[in-house]
Amino acid sequence: MVSSKRRLYGIVSLAVVICLLGGVIGYKIYRHEKRQEQEFNNLSGQVSFLQEKLEQTTEYYNFQPGYRDDTFNYLAIGNSLTLIGSWGRGICATQPDGDYFGRVEAYLSQTKGETVGYRFNFATWELMSARENAYPLLDKLLSDKLDLVTIQLGENVRDNTTYEKDLEGLIAYVHQKAPKAKIVLIGDFWDKKRNQMRQQAAENTNTPFADLAPIIGDKKYQSKEGTVCELTDGSTREVSKVEETHPGDEGMAYIAAQVIEKID
Repeated sequence: MVSSKRRLYGIVSLAVVICLLGGVIGYKIYRHEKRQEQEFNNLSGQVSFLQEKLEQTTEYYNFQPGYRDDTFNYLAIGNSLTLIGSWGRGICATQPDGDYFGRVEAYLSQTKGETVGYRFNFATWELMSARENAYPLLDKLLSDKLDLVTIQLGENVRDNTTYEKDLEGLIAYVHQKAPKAKIVLIGDFWDKKRNQMRQQAAENTNTPFADLAPIIGDKKYQSKEGTVCELTDGSTREVSKVEETHPGDEGMAYIAAQVIEKID
């Protein structure tokens, strides 16, 4: 009987040791995978940064922002909702000026007079681990002549760990480079948690917030596969299955309305 109990205790002890070792090994594997993911994200961001910097360098001497003292000057910083090269505008808008940027720019022209507007795809920032390293990409377009800057970033963020703090840092950088500009932070189109983080970053920096919470997940405001969209050269293209979750015309109109509400 004693021998049987000892064997039982030995088996239980061995099982406990195995479980503990398994937990330690599992935790180490998890940490390793997490580090690899962070390194991959950072590498992806660095590659994107270098590609964008190369494009800027190539065109550096051919481009100067046309901001003037007698115009209303607007810069939109964002991802594909703001500008995607293959569309020449915010993705899935059916008309060349039908995205939120085009609608806001039209409103500014009507109410503020002659408007000079630029948009910049800053998705590189979303993908980087050390996001402040992407700031120099903005320097060409940031100016003390700017009157309005909108920031629409986060849909492509893979790691939210420092997202809120990084947004606050970006807002501070824009303030530094464009001191008289009003900054409006636009909410997240897809994710409620990220939208809340953006809202908190806006509150922490006393920045007007264009809230998108009421339309998150509402297909009424999303595009639809097969929707025909007109490009700037007069040709057309159709929204793909992958693209259809982006804002359609109603979504773009809603975003623009929220921004306009915060301008005045």
